[in-house]
Amino acid sequence: MARPPVRLTDVARAAAVSVSTASRALNADSRISEVTRRRVEKASARLGYRPDLVARGLTLGRTFAVGLVVGDLANPFYADLARGVEEALDPEGYIYLLANSDGDPARQRELAQRLLDRRVDGLMLTVPYDPATLGLKEVPLVAFDRASSKVPYVSVDNVLGARMAVEHLLDEGYRQVGILYARPDDPPVRDRLAGYRAALKGAGIASNPALRMCSRDLGYDAGLDGARQLVAAGADAIFAVDDVIAVAALAAAREAGRRVPQDLGVVGFDDTAMASWPSIDLTSVNQSTVRQGREGGAMMLRLIENPNARTEPVIIPPQLSVRGSSRRSAGRN
Repeated sequence: MARPPVRLTDVARAAAVSVSTASRALNADSRISEVTRRRVEKASARLGYRPDLVARGLTLGRTFAVGLVVGDLANPFYADLARGVEEALDPEGYIYLLANSDGDPARQRELAQRLLDRRVDGLMLTVPYDPATLGLKEVPLVAFDRASSKVPYVSVDNVLGARMAVEHLLDEGYRQVGILYARPDDPPVRDRLAGYRAALKGAGIASNPALRMCSRDLGYDAGLDGARQLVAAGADAIFAVDDVIAVAALAAAREAGRRVPQDLGVVGFDDTAMASWPSIDLTSVNQSTVRQGREGGAMMLRLIENPNARTEPVIIPPQLSVRGSSRRSAGRN
């Protein structure tokens, strides 16, 4: 025979408090003392009580769900970001609803509205334009990789990360350093372009337009076409603005018979899990993607609790993970 579900009344009885006190304690009501809250929580854990989130949501006017709209589910960056968001939301009883916009602003707007129609408590967006332009005021907004004066956001320092990548290539002896990118109006890409130029200028090297290749997209196939053109233009190193097109650059080097890193150095951006695979061994800028997700999730929870809370942007310093795709000096005697 199935065991009957544990009810709030059972928890209240075990903790020797009223049902209303037990409810307030489990909902972190500030009117409940710490001693009572702990006693109720221990009784709840011991009995295996699971709160009725539907009833709790009706009481608080919440669904305990957050919408997360990402740019491209094929890019492992977004998987890492979503994992971080989940790590922040899950302990508080929240889930996220994931939607993929493919970087299309119109599609992103449509998905945001669909999520609002499902009464999500907040929206988290990774889009190539200012989410403030959506005009969404119904719920709190949090953006990733997008500086905005109107929307709280979490981002890595993209300019610094790109500069670190290119300076590393220059330190390794490369001089014809190309950049492979797409979507130049996307703020993170724009900032990485700025960091690339700043590194070359700092080394007294003129920026060569032939070594700046704007691919038609950030996907692998488009990145491969762009990387082939950079190799043909005489690049001896390629800085790619994400790991997917950096892997495409490695393939282009193999096609052209260029040895990595002796003949061609490659650095990516994101430092996704595949970058450390022995078969790839890609130097990449680590932007603490999971941490970005956690920070964004925590920011969202604070805004749900208090939509008027002052929320400062979180800017994460990048780190460079150096691996075999650029470690040219390791082969020198």
